[in-house]
Amino acid sequence: MTEHPSKRAQLLAEILRHINDDNYEPAGEGWLFGVGRGASREADCGDANQDEAVFQKMRHLVYDHVARTVAIERTSLSNPPTVDSLADQFKKLMDELTPETRKALGQAFGPIAAGRVSPVLESQPAVKGQLDALDRYYSEEILGKLNKIVSRASALNRVGLEIVPNRRVQFLFEEAHRCYLYGFHLACAVFCRAILEGALKEVADPQSETNHSIHDMLGMAVEKHLLTDARPRCAREVAKAGNKAIHDPEMFNRDYSAEKVEEILTNTRKVLEELYRLPAL
Repeated sequence: MTEHPSKRAQLLAEILRHINDDNYEPAGEGWLFGVGRGASREADCGDANQDEAVFQKMRHLVYDHVARTVAIERTSLSNPPTVDSLADQFKKLMDELTPETRKALGQAFGPIAAGRVSPVLESQPAVKGQLDALDRYYSEEILGKLNKIVSRASALNRVGLEIVPNRRVQFLFEEAHRCYLYGFHLACAVFCRAILEGALKEVADPQSETNHSIHDMLGMAVEKHLLTDARPRCAREVAKAGNKAIHDPEMFNRDYSAEKVEEILTNTRKVLEELYRLPAL
């Protein structure tokens, strides 16, 4: 498998960089990227051009910090990162500047060092600025996952179900695969357990009004020869992983690598393929 299976990821990342730098403009029915402010400065040379490149890196640090903060404040119970977390990176970049420019830098970023709101949000209405920060953060996050999504999807074989399961199992199956592709391992394991439970209920215990446990229904499936050979073991592994993901997520994250989560999903698919096969004549 190639290291970069998505031919679009690198191109989109380059386009996003120009968008983040406000370095694009309309051209007829299309757009030109890498023009305007950036292009005009290519003619410059010497210290000024070098300093501008460093300033660009510093702007990226600040804007990315604001974007990450705005996202965390809405989706996490953790404290957002402080401006102090940028100190080491700024110090390294400072060493790359000329002495004259260092003085200008101190003036430009003085309000940030004093703990005031970032220029990203001061220069725009609050709502628009925060929307742009969220757009920046999640655009980069999704592009960062694109190669792995394509790689994981390409490794999956066509599902060989001969009988179509009920809508609930179908929905859970699709959700589990979305979680797997995007790297949400904990959620993937939980959905795989739910798939197993729903499929066993439909195939092995369809008439019962009692809510039997997964292990009880698994025993029924083995008794009825609905699951044979290594498939019962596969089902037990899925149930075990799902239970651990639900009841002890920290231990799950410790014990289940990306490869083991892939194995859980594969085991789920194997169980489904046997449960929903055509009955022997």
